[in-house]
Amino acid sequence: MKSKSSALSAILALALMFAACGKSAPAPSGGVSATAQPAAEAPAPAATGLRTIADMANAWNALFSGNEKAINDYQGMPIMGLVTPPLAFAAAVQFDIMNPRNQDGRFTGKMMLAGHPGFLERAGSRLGFGYDDTLQKDGFGPLNKAGDRVAGKGSLVLDPGYFVWETFNERNGQKIQRDYTEFKRLADGSMICIALSGQAFDMRGEPASQDEAVFLHNGPGRYDFVIANGKTGPGFAAISFADKGDLDKAQALELLKAAGYVIEQSGGIQGGKLVIDAQ
Repeated sequence: MKSKSSALSAILALALMFAACGKSAPAPSGGVSATAQPAAEAPAPAATGLRTIADMANAWNALFSGNEKAINDYQGMPIMGLVTPPLAFAAAVQFDIMNPRNQDGRFTGKMMLAGHPGFLERAGSRLGFGYDDTLQKDGFGPLNKAGDRVAGKGSLVLDPGYFVWETFNERNGQKIQRDYTEFKRLADGSMICIALSGQAFDMRGEPASQDEAVFLHNGPGRYDFVIANGKTGPGFAAISFADKGDLDKAQALELLKAAGYVIEQSGGIQGGKLVIDAQ
């Protein structure tokens, strides 16, 4: 049976494929407009070579590809918290299509996979993007019902490579689901991630405030991680590298404990194998 890790990689690869096609294709159906259309493309920052959201996602995937076997081989089934945070890129790379020439300005259009009207703004090495929409029909599960407000807002600083993406679902003025994810590229080329998610209902639709926090450090032969659980729900306090610094696993463990989370698992790759820390 194909691993869940491979399936999730396929989803992200599909989104990246659409983004890559958008770099040379005309504007997607639904219309794209821009407030500025300079003739020259914006250059990639010399330090990172990143130009788009897809480039940031590809940088993570390039590192992950060297660690995927160790993650998949752990007891025959990957730990889902180790492979789900990068799915934040699967939504965000859709904004690249709105600006196929990587120009400065504001660009609007419809997200190719999600279908929401969205925007992307670029000013040099800084990108901002997002959407704010209302569901017209029920989606999957009790957290996606017709009439729910769904919104996302993100940013990417191309040098050093710092990505932030937050989404939420809101019903009757109350957030019922929220996700907050950051990725940052470090000076040695490795990357760190903090991903937090919370919801007000379980999958049966029963009230149940719960949230999860995941820290990852992805590098050559390295995949340090911390997975923790809480009971705050979508009202959790965001944890940001902007004010917490470039965390390592030990620091992430202490930070999450101090924030009230219960550590579920931590570990990393040692000698080519995924090893779980004794708790």
